[in-house]
Amino acid sequence: MIIRRALGKFVRWCTKPPVVEYGALGENSIVHTPNILDETSKNIFIGNNTTILPNSRIQLFPDRGNRNARITIGNGCFITYNVTFLGGDDITIEDNVLIASNVLITSENHSIDPESNIPYMDQPLITAPVVIGEGSWLGEKAIILPGVTLGKKCVIGAGSVVTKNVPDYCIVAGNPAKIIKKYNFNNHQWERV
Repeated sequence: MIIRRALGKFVRWCTKPPVVEYGALGENSIVHTPNILDETSKNIFIGNNTTILPNSRIQLFPDRGNRNARITIGNGCFITYNVTFLGGDDITIEDNVLIASNVLITSENHSIDPESNIPYMDQPLITAPVVIGEGSWLGEKAIILPGVTLGKKCVIGAGSVVTKNVPDYCIVAGNPAKIIKKYNFNNHQWERV
């Protein structure tokens, strides 16, 4: 009985969520565990009333990219399961953004110099900041690549690969993603582009 109790305490201790020191974690914000976070979490800033569901990877690479890189997630965001943030440079998620499952947002990529003796995985990172505009919605399995800025209230179709900037109030889809609709405030409807 004593051994069973001790083993139970040990298992609970081993499965305890790690204490994470964020740069900021706003009021009423919840980051569910398990999540992959590391010592760079002090450069992660999360606003108020934001939820991040389990199995997300939120990781910065300051030793191989921008040394001052930050991931900033605004107020009122809802980020679902298995979302990945890879930060070699800044990633900014503005307020009230909805991110579906299995989305990748990355501000870094590996160099691909085939003449180098260095394997691709060890070549320097190429980095560029990413901004996701206020009120935008990223559909299931969307990918946002380095250097992309999404405007306000954009919709990114499921499975889309966004390689270029997207203006405000646009719907994009495809690989590479292209603008398929833009909201017309005079007609109060989405129109094909």
